[in-house]
Amino acid sequence: MMIKSDTIKKIPYGAGDFESVQLAHDYYVDKTSYIPEIAMNRFNFLIRPRRFGKTLLLSMLHSYYDILKKDRFEDLFHDTWILNHPTSDRGAYMILYFNFSAITKDRDYIQSDFNTYCSDNIDHFIYTYRDFLPPIVTEKVARKKTAHEKLHHLSRSLVKSDAKIYLLIDEYDNFANSLLADYGPYEYRKLTGKTGYFKQFFTNLKDMASGSDSGLARMFITGVSPVTMDDVTSGFNIGNNISLDDVFSDILGFTKQDVMDLIDYYVSSGVFKLDREESLEIMEKWYGNYLFSRRARQKLFNTDAVLYFMVRAMNNRGMVDDLIDDNLRMDYGKLRHLMVLDRSLSHHQKTEDGLENRLNGNFTRLKEIIEERAIESIINKSFPYERLVDSGNFISLLYFFGLLTFKGSDPQGDPVLTIPNETVQTLMYEYIKASYEDVDIFSVDIYLLRKKFREMAYQGEFKPVFEFLAAEIRRQTKIRDYIEGEKVIQGFFMAYFGLFDFYLSLSEEELNKGYADIVLKPFYLKYPDIKYGFLFEFKYIPRTNNKKAFDVILAHKIEESKAQITKYTNDENLEKIMHTGRYGDVTLKRGIVVFHGWEMVYICDES
Repeated sequence: MMIKSDTIKKIPYGAGDFESVQLAHDYYVDKTSYIPEIAMNRFNFLIRPRRFGKTLLLSMLHSYYDILKKDRFEDLFHDTWILNHPTSDRGAYMILYFNFSAITKDRDYIQSDFNTYCSDNIDHFIYTYRDFLPPIVTEKVARKKTAHEKLHHLSRSLVKSDAKIYLLIDEYDNFANSLLADYGPYEYRKLTGKTGYFKQFFTNLKDMASGSDSGLARMFITGVSPVTMDDVTSGFNIGNNISLDDVFSDILGFTKQDVMDLIDYYVSSGVFKLDREESLEIMEKWYGNYLFSRRARQKLFNTDAVLYFMVRAMNNRGMVDDLIDDNLRMDYGKLRHLMVLDRSLSHHQKTEDGLENRLNGNFTRLKEIIEERAIESIINKSFPYERLVDSGNFISLLYFFGLLTFKGSDPQGDPVLTIPNETVQTLMYEYIKASYEDVDIFSVDIYLLRKKFREMAYQGEFKPVFEFLAAEIRRQTKIRDYIEGEKVIQGFFMAYFGLFDFYLSLSEEELNKGYADIVLKPFYLKYPDIKYGFLFEFKYIPRTNNKKAFDVILAHKIEESKAQITKYTNDENLEKIMHTGRYGDVTLKRGIVVFHGWEMVYICDES
């Protein structure tokens, strides 16, 4: 039955205020059933990637526990699980709330802004809950000048008091991560070191949380990384890190059923015009496949990415032009600097802000993950910034950022981690490209490359793309140190193929009991008129000056590639995958590419 247009629920894309969402009767995926589970621990710490709904979750807890909203329970929690299953401490606390994404990222003003922001929030708290606080508390706290003093006095004043605080901190590490990415470890250590004001803030929180008569009854902190928490608390020892717990694996994000219900609602309302199954397939490939505990079975979708797709599809009344939200790109762009670049003072060449950019040791690890698409590693829940160079910690950081997710276990029982979806794969390709450019190793004209790539998709000529990139490798000699080995060559080209969405770029795709080096699967749902799909076999010959030996090896590599590519072509599912034959109008083209060191020495169309 068609839903009347004036009653259609709005999609709360980007919304972080639970009360506004509920009062406006916007579409809300209910997470209130987790309230009793959260309440099992007094102090909780949750790490989740960007754009997974952390702010909305904290806002929901705010509305549920706020003593000033106790009488509005039915209005605020209509159509939710908790409405019929309230807990005994509903509406029992004063809420002290901080969102540290609001802090400036400018190192010259960050300390003063942090103090002003926290002071204002504490003053607002005192004013808001003045009827529940002893008058002497409001007077004394108001007279204090700094956030440190206010928080310290508030802590002391509420010991053995009936007035209790539920502290909520959203994006606790936001400005710290930005400081580290933009200015390097020196400025970061000023923030988190022994005498740092941020460390002092968390020292006060530990003091507030100490003892059974403490004024701080409950606390919930969210962020994207455990690094800052480790640095400011010497390990998270003021609460329970629930980030890897099975019971909280889907506390954020959408399940497949959530996404199907969302699509069905807007299809039935008449405002969503795309095919249900095709839309679900796109969102699964681009936004899904996250698992947030080793034993989780229900794969999750990135919340904001799904809502972004729905909004764009309804606004376009058709397919979404850009499947990756620019907001997500910007969020992950900052993380790239933290992961693969060192920003440090230099006595030699410096950038305009006095800092030198260079690739750190984790860049190679990131390249390996992209090339292999999976890696075995345990997840470390806590580690300081200085230990980020350790491979296990770096891989753990990639997991917490959402760039890796659980896939299974290796024979020894260690977790296997994989890249979750096409969005993350594309962002990683962009990391590699941008990192090369940042340190002046390699840069290409993306406009010209896209033009050649489009001609490849619609005219079938793939040689110009390879020849263009090979010529740039010859011209820009710094890149040659990074071009060595068959997997590296594949990864390099995948990084540039992955910048354009004409295809889903698949590496080591299983076909006919073998693994094709690169398969360019047409993105048929977005480009239904695309003409060609591609299957490439890559070979690599180490550098040698022995011409006779080289000729023999080259001939062998070519014959081996021909046999392999013929085998892959006979896969019974290839026509369906590539939209060829009875499944579409795409023509399959096959190519062989051979590199001798960093130089392309053979390219052939085997179609």
